[in-house]
Amino acid sequence: MSLLEKIDGPKDLHELSERELQQVAQEVRELIIDTIGEIGGHFGANLGTCELAVALHSLLDSPRDKILWDVGHQAYPHKILTGRRERLSTIRKYGGLAPFCSIPESEHDIMGAGHASTSVSYAVGLKEAMQRGFERDGKVVAVIGDGALTGGVAFEALHNAGGLDMPIVIVLNDNGMSIAPNVGALSRYFNRIRLNPGLHRAREAVETGLTKIPAGVGERFERLGPQLKESIKAFWAPGLFFEELDLAYVGVIDGHDVSALRESIGEALEADRPVVVHIRTVKGKGFAPAEEGGLEGMEKWHAAKPASIVDRKAAPKKSPPAKIEPVSPPQYTSVFGRALVEECGRDERVCGITAAMNSGTGLNLLQKELPERYYDVGIAEQHAVLFAAGLALGGMKPVAAIYSTFLQRAYDQ
Repeated sequence: MSLLEKIDGPKDLHELSERELQQVAQEVRELIIDTIGEIGGHFGANLGTCELAVALHSLLDSPRDKILWDVGHQAYPHKILTGRRERLSTIRKYGGLAPFCSIPESEHDIMGAGHASTSVSYAVGLKEAMQRGFERDGKVVAVIGDGALTGGVAFEALHNAGGLDMPIVIVLNDNGMSIAPNVGALSRYFNRIRLNPGLHRAREAVETGLTKIPAGVGERFERLGPQLKESIKAFWAPGLFFEELDLAYVGVIDGHDVSALRESIGEALEADRPVVVHIRTVKGKGFAPAEEGGLEGMEKWHAAKPASIVDRKAAPKKSPPAKIEPVSPPQYTSVFGRALVEECGRDERVCGITAAMNSGTGLNLLQKELPERYYDVGIAEQHAVLFAAGLALGGMKPVAAIYSTFLQRAYDQ
């Protein structure tokens, strides 16, 4: 019997060693590859959060302690560890498990959402209700991806959390992807953090040195001391963005090391202020086509089609006799994308706008052929339509391609 087969709920993780917890995470990953690869569903993001889910549930007392998974398409490991392992194959089937977190489905699912960027707002409100005595007190952890953090509502929540000095933990799951590669200034900021580990070593050395500066080194230095210390610290601080919002920052942590996750998150849970724990994960971890395919592979395996992975794992078979296949009509998305490219070729004022869904809307064709006429604004539908309005006011002809369900967030604009 595998270790995972002995896990019927989060409490079963509490007695395991960190080595055993690491093994459970790997077994969760293998179960997702085998099951979701056969039935289809969100895939890449879930493979990246196996260790995180194990670490969180080994530290917390769910459902008294609350874990809020942003969007929910990275919560399959959470479902597996909270008594739904045997039903994983029913995801997206009638009467089966929901593909996202679902409050009616489990007491461990604290929020239900299909939109990105909302978890921190939920967390701030929930913790405030606890502190006012309307909900049994417990720890509150929001798990949000770096892609979801580009949504404006996430920043509104961070601002509020810092202002209220709210003791919550915000786990920033940084895989450099949402569905497609992230864009914008915030994405570049995270890239600088994740690609320069020397910043962290330098910051630690500087902070250690600052603690050794004697208090009375002269009247002038005494006056400048506090400001000088803060200036030096800020120069080296990769988490300065968050710290300026009165949020403590810890990172960057290896998101596939259960021991490192438990240590960092465990310390954050004991803090009396909001803490951002920045972890680095790999979307599609453990599945070679996703990992080895680079950004294109990660984007392709965001979700798996039924049997797509099972086919890849199957033994090679002899080629069947050639037969004539019916010609399938082109997909609407590709027709739209191609038509937009052609229209851009006819009129230099035409351009395309997407909100982090370039392949899903067909604008990947425009990005490839006319990149200067293509705009990806990130998970920011409200900005997308207002940006389009501004372009139109300036004489351009913008085409904003947005999923109908995501356009709900822009109706007021």
